[in-house]
Amino acid sequence: MDHSHHHHAHKGTIGNTAVANTQSSDHMMMHHAMSFHFGTEETILFDFWKTETAVGIVVSCFVTVLLAFLMETIRFFRDYRKAQIQIHQPPIAPEDRLKRSPQLDLIDPLLQLFQLTIAYCLMLIFMTFNVYLCFFTVVGEIISHLLYRTLYPHLNSSSSGHC
Repeated sequence: MDHSHHHHAHKGTIGNTAVANTQSSDHMMMHHAMSFHFGTEETILFDFWKTETAVGIVVSCFVTVLLAFLMETIRFFRDYRKAQIQIHQPPIAPEDRLKRSPQLDLIDPLLQLFQLTIAYCLMLIFMTFNVYLCFFTVVGEIISHLLYRTLYPHLNSSSSGHC
């Protein structure tokens, strides 16, 4: 009896990643580990960002710290702009807000867009569940947050602690 028309899934593993391959195609579906693990073989965010060696994972951890620092820098700059606007401008009546320059009103939403995008990328990096990447995601955020809060303690606004 010929069963070649049935589509049975065959499973295996490559490194820390489970692989499913159907008989009907050469397409392989990757399933990432759903528990914390150590290792150097990871696909991080995009297919082109893959690590296979210890050097690759170290470089990726460094990039993750830089992303956290960039996100915190954008957050700081938003706080700084809000503080400068409050110092140099009197409160604006709601009916006068429409008369303001639209360029000024677009800067903060654009900065928030970049901040949120980086925050979600950091979340997805954390969700690789690679212990090294998770650790450096948290460390990068903590160090950069503490750096800005220590150097500029007067900037304590509503955006701190929020993405």
